[in-house]
Amino acid sequence: MDIPAAHILLDQRFQSAEEALHEIGTFLVDQKMVQPQYINSLIQRHKKYGVYIGNFVALPHGEEEADKWINEEGICLVQVPDGVDFGDAKESKVTTILFVVVLKEKQLSCLQEIAFFCSDIQNVKLLSDAATIEEVQKILSLEE
Repeated sequence: MDIPAAHILLDQRFQSAEEALHEIGTFLVDQKMVQPQYINSLIQRHKKYGVYIGNFVALPHGEEEADKWINEEGICLVQVPDGVDFGDAKESKVTTILFVVVLKEKQLSCLQEIAFFCSDIQNVKLLSDAATIEEVQKILSLEE
């Protein structure tokens, strides 16, 4: 999984899932990856279906119509050491958020790859404990 250093945000803090989605959505807009309308799509998807996948990981992505608001595909990894409640399950505290910005035809395979990687709790712990961006990139490169 190749994530550019500029798209890895360490040691972030949020009061709620909505705050996390809005702030990182704004970051994605600032990075020119998406248009502002994409933020609402992230939030709506979370409210309708939830994006918590277990093992302290959330996988936010836009709804089906969000393709028209994507300028550049990619993934943004956000580390939240104190956790943020995504409210989708009993254990819904999230310490790793992977924002998936890909067109609909590629979305399923990308989400499956990430879900498989994150199904190993050791991988998630390594990401949560990483102190540097380089360390995160090394962890992600080991799965390839």
